[in-house]
Amino acid sequence: MKITFGKTLLQVIAVLCASLSTAYAYTYTCTGQNGHPTNISGSFGTVTISDTTLNVVGQVFDHAASWNTGSRIRVRCDEPSGTRVRRFTASSPLVPTTLEGTTQWFNVNEYLDTTINVSVQGNRYVPFKNVRGGGANDSAGQTSMPAGTTGFLDLKIIKPFVGTTSFDNIHVADIFLSKQSGVYSPDPIAQVFLNGVISVPQNCSVNAGAVIHVDFGTMYNTDFTAAGQKADNVTPQTFSVPVECNYGASLANLSLSLKGTATANGDAIQSDNPDVGVAITDQNSALLRPNDDSSSIPLALDQIDSETFSTNVMLSAYPVSTTGNAPAEGTFTALAVLRVDFS
Repeated sequence: MKITFGKTLLQVIAVLCASLSTAYAYTYTCTGQNGHPTNISGSFGTVTISDTTLNVVGQVFDHAASWNTGSRIRVRCDEPSGTRVRRFTASSPLVPTTLEGTTQWFNVNEYLDTTINVSVQGNRYVPFKNVRGGGANDSAGQTSMPAGTTGFLDLKIIKPFVGTTSFDNIHVADIFLSKQSGVYSPDPIAQVFLNGVISVPQNCSVNAGAVIHVDFGTMYNTDFTAAGQKADNVTPQTFSVPVECNYGASLANLSLSLKGTATANGDAIQSDNPDVGVAITDQNSALLRPNDDSSSIPLALDQIDSETFSTNVMLSAYPVSTTGNAPAEGTFTALAVLRVDFS
């Protein structure tokens, strides 16, 4: 009885061991060598649009900017031994805008759309899926590749701009790798970030780039009585804003707009006191509503010399109640940006 029982136990153990040795299934997905994507930081320097007549909506600049980091990406894949074909997929976290043929455009900012073309088995526009690469075994985490470390952008103007607009470490693409057709890795092996400046030699300055300070003096918190209304017993403060432009900018239709954190009703700039905002008006007492492109002041420039054109814009500012509640005592500050726009 003892021998038979022992034999049966050994057989059960043998079956369990055989079952455990065949339970693992490979996913054929890949990650960066350490389980995290490699960050590819590229810079394309400054792209200058020298012909100011091209600073118009819809103008496309093919191969406008490029990058080449000279680096390689180390990867690790969940696969058995043996050589398998690499398969690449790429996407962009940017918001897609228009599709022209098979080429997808993405939004960068209010002025520019872009395409993203990365070097993966040749130059390819993002997005793409399941692109067949060479064969390798990437299970040990010691292999590498240059995927995504070089590429270029096409740019499209969606709103004309003055001076410069930039890519400030913008995340433009994710590169994925798998080792089986139809399998898509959940995590990228690389993420592409870009830096660069796009410059148009049409330039304007507002108050020579200096800060404009408006002081309302001292007022009583009981003067703030009705939400959205000017504080009682307060005189609006009028101030002059000098705007100077070069010759190229003077050829365009220019306007002055207000940017900043708006109050709940959108009519004023929110201050650091939740019950107080600051309203800005033009010389005709019309509100200059923040972040509203339809609320702007057309600029008529006077020629100073062959390269300089300028004007002075008169504005007024006054505090408003944002809630109808009496604000807490103390100093309040509101910040805004006056910007020259092309139209």
